[in-house]
Amino acid sequence: MSSKKMLKMWRPVVIVFLAVILLLIPANSFSEEIDSIAAVVNEQVITLTDMRVAETFGFYSNEFKEGEKNLRLLILEKLIDQKLVIQLSSEEINIKKEELDFLINEINNKVGSEIAAGKLEEFGMDWDDLREYLREKMIYQTIISRKFGHGNIVSLKEIGDYYNQIYVPSKREKGEEPQPMMELLEEIESVLKQEKVAAQIKDWIKNLRKKADIQIKKRVTN
Repeated sequence: MSSKKMLKMWRPVVIVFLAVILLLIPANSFSEEIDSIAAVVNEQVITLTDMRVAETFGFYSNEFKEGEKNLRLLILEKLIDQKLVIQLSSEEINIKKEELDFLINEINNKVGSEIAAGKLEEFGMDWDDLREYLREKMIYQTIISRKFGHGNIVSLKEIGDYYNQIYVPSKREKGEEPQPMMELLEEIESVLKQEKVAAQIKDWIKNLRKKADIQIKKRVTN
């Protein structure tokens, strides 16, 4: 008997076998897999678990204002930016294990080692898995730092405008006496530099997003 005839003869049996297998698989297995995808960035997936890990271990807690209403959506946006920047960077960045261990210790100090270990167990993860999340975050931060860490100049006029238009009114609103501007030069300069860098990063990532294929697969709410 030829191979073509054998294939034709066995094809119905194979189809029935596959149908039985599909019926035995719980229906929610497929929906759970689909539901777990929050976004796709240039064919790279971000899952709901990725978001929950970032939220649980406070990856971006210092970047959000207290009491943010749509925290999970903000976390998703951060993860999208992170994936995108790393994908489009040509740099090879190595993160040392000591640096990752330092961040692990910070998480243990902040969350508590037993609570952190329990959360990892809930996610079906171990400490090495968490290190991989932290590694990606550090690679992103290193790329940003190298690209935007230098060259921002703040003029005396900008410092004066900030002092008169923002610092002094805020102090008087609280009923406090403003310090002389000369005592605050370095502090104000630092604030203005950070604001300039943040604006540059925002514009750069905005342009990267225009060239990327970003698909939000699931509506995200707190």
